[in-house]
Amino acid sequence: MSAITIGQLAELSDVTTDTIRFYEKLKLLRPWQRTRSGYRLYDDSAVRRLTFIRKAKFLGFSLEEIKKLLALNATNTASCDAMLKITNAKILETRAKLQDLSRIRSILSRLAKDCPGGTKPISECPILEFLHSPKQRKPISLKPRRR
Repeated sequence: MSAITIGQLAELSDVTTDTIRFYEKLKLLRPWQRTRSGYRLYDDSAVRRLTFIRKAKFLGFSLEEIKKLLALNATNTASCDAMLKITNAKILETRAKLQDLSRIRSILSRLAKDCPGGTKPISECPILEFLHSPKQRKPISLKPRRR
């Protein structure tokens, strides 16, 4: 087992040293040991752990969810079924977010279509009117859909 400094770990994992320190504060990662002068040293497993965290974040898992995934991964009693349930829940969450984003795009497209652009005074901008008005000219639900 070779000792890796925080700078080396950051380079190998394609993250910043600040990110590593942040993950340490959240207890997602910890140094293997410290030198007498307090420098952090990591073992090879830290690269795998940071890779896991980065990929899980890319897939939309929150840091709190990643903590749970890491705990699940560390048990000898967990099954693939547990991971599949978590993954299916993330798929449903992602589907709901996509629906919300589609609604947002639709609203923005409608607002952009209604805006005349040009040299009209900003006070006459229908986009600003929409943002300020408690009631919209066209019924638009701003509440996220239930998930």
